[in-house]
Amino acid sequence: MDHTNGRRVLAIAVDAAEPSFVKHLIDRDEMPALKSLLGSGRWLRVKSPAGVGSASVWPTFIAGQSPHVHSVYGEWLWDASTMSLSRYHSNHVTPFWKKLVEGGVSVGVMDVPFMPLIGLSNGFEISEWGPHDIVDIQTTISPHAIANTVEKYSPHPLQSHVEIAGPHDYEGLEKVGNACLHGVTARGKLARALLAETQPRLALIGFSEIHHSAHYLWHKVEPDHCAYKNGNLANLATTRPAMIDIYRELDRQIAELMTEVTPETSVMVFSLHGMRPALGTPSFLAPWLCELGFASLLDWRTQSWHDRARSCFANLKRHSPAAFKKLYYKMAPRSLTYQLALPTMLPRYDWKHTRAFALPTDQHGWIRINLIGREARGTVPADRYEETCEQLDHALRALRNDQGDPLVHDVIRIAQNVDAAMDQRLPDIVVHWSDAVFASPLRIAGSNIKTEPTGQKYVGQHSLEGFCIVKSPLNIESNEVSAENFSLLITRMLDSKSMLTKQR
Repeated sequence: MDHTNGRRVLAIAVDAAEPSFVKHLIDRDEMPALKSLLGSGRWLRVKSPAGVGSASVWPTFIAGQSPHVHSVYGEWLWDASTMSLSRYHSNHVTPFWKKLVEGGVSVGVMDVPFMPLIGLSNGFEISEWGPHDIVDIQTTISPHAIANTVEKYSPHPLQSHVEIAGPHDYEGLEKVGNACLHGVTARGKLARALLAETQPRLALIGFSEIHHSAHYLWHKVEPDHCAYKNGNLANLATTRPAMIDIYRELDRQIAELMTEVTPETSVMVFSLHGMRPALGTPSFLAPWLCELGFASLLDWRTQSWHDRARSCFANLKRHSPAAFKKLYYKMAPRSLTYQLALPTMLPRYDWKHTRAFALPTDQHGWIRINLIGREARGTVPADRYEETCEQLDHALRALRNDQGDPLVHDVIRIAQNVDAAMDQRLPDIVVHWSDAVFASPLRIAGSNIKTEPTGQKYVGQHSLEGFCIVKSPLNIESNEVSAENFSLLITRMLDSKSMLTKQR
C-alpha cells in the first residue's frame, strides 16, 4: 500500500466468522496473527441487524443505513405493488466509499457481499470472485487495468460449483472444504498483488470462504449441540479440511496482508454476524397461517392454467429425490435456477381471504400483513393492523411441538405502529425459532401439520452477533460498533484529525 498522503486503513471482512469460535482459536494459539493484532488493539462487539435477516447485514454496512432505510432483508424481496417477489440487486444500496472516492480517497474493494460497483478509475473493485452470496451471477472488475492481475489468480476454486447432498456426503464435503481452503489462499494472494499494484488509502478485502464452508461443515465444530440430535450427526466422520483448517489458513493470509502496511496503518478484521448449529430451515409457517385462518390458498378449480402449472412444478421440485436435486443444481446455470425458482417461491394465495402471509426465508420466520393502502390487494384495514399483529404474536409464542417444547424463541415487531408500517417494505413480524424446530419430522401440538425442515444439507445458520478486532492510532474507547456505523469508523480512521471516542 502507498504510505503517503494521509492515513491508511486495511479492513478485512470475514463473512460469517463466529466470534466465540475466533476467541476459542485465539486462546489456543491457533490464530497467531489475530492474537497479535488483538494484543496491540482491542476487541469490539458488533451490533448486527441479523435479527431482521442475514441478507440485511452487508447492505447495512455498505450503505451506512439501517434495514428500515435500505429495506433489504433477504435475497428475495416482497413488492407490495405487484404482490410478488423479486431478487435483490446491488443497485438497492449506494456504498459509503463512493463519497470517499469523490473526495479524492483512493479505494480498493474486493468481494464485500452484496456490493455494487461504482466504476473506479484507480484502485480496484472486484465483485463475485468466488462468492458465497450470488447477486449478479458473474465476476465484475474495475478498472480494466487490473484485469491481467485478476486473471493471473483466476479462477477462484469456488467458481467451479460444488453441490452438496448433505452431511453424509463425505466426497462433496471434502470438495467444498478444499475449495474454500484453497480459495482463502488464492484470495489472499490476489489481494496482496492488488494492494502492491494500486496502493489504495482504503483497502476493504472480503473473505467469503468461511461463510460458505460453515453452512456445510459446522456440525463438526459443535457436534453435541441439540440441533443435531435427531440427525445423529455427531457420529459422522470428520472430513478434511475441517473448519479449523480453513480458519487457520485465513489467519495466515491475514498475516501476509498485514505485511503490506506500516505500523501507522489502521487495521481491522471483522465479521458482521457469526454461525451457529442448525439443520435446515423450518417450513411450516405458511401452512400454519392457513390452518389458523390468517391466510387462504386458491382452490385448484379456481386457479388459472398458468397457476396450476406453477403449482405442479413447485410440487415436483419439492418432492424430487435428493440425488436429482443435486444433479439439477450442479448442471443448471445459476440464472436458470433463479428464473425457475421465482414462480414457486410463494404459495398461490387467495388474496381476498388472506390477512397475513409468510415470505420465503433461509432462517427466520417472516410474516407480512396484507394491509389495505400498502399491499395492492390488501384486506386488513389500518385500524385492525395492531390487533392482527397481536393475534399473531400470541399464537406464535404459544407454538409447541408434540412434546411441549416451545418452537419460538422470540417474536419481533418491525414497525412501532400502523403509520410506520405503511411506509415499510420489511416484514411486519420476524420470528426467531428455537432449536426444537429442527426435529425431523416436526409435529406441532394441536395442529394437523407434520413437516420436515427444508435444506437439511445446511448444518449451520447465522448467529446474531459479530466482532471486530481493531488496531488504530486513533483513540477508540467504545467496546461496541454497529454495522451501520462502520462507515463512520472507517472514515474517521482515514482522517488524521479525527478521534473516535464513542460509537453509538
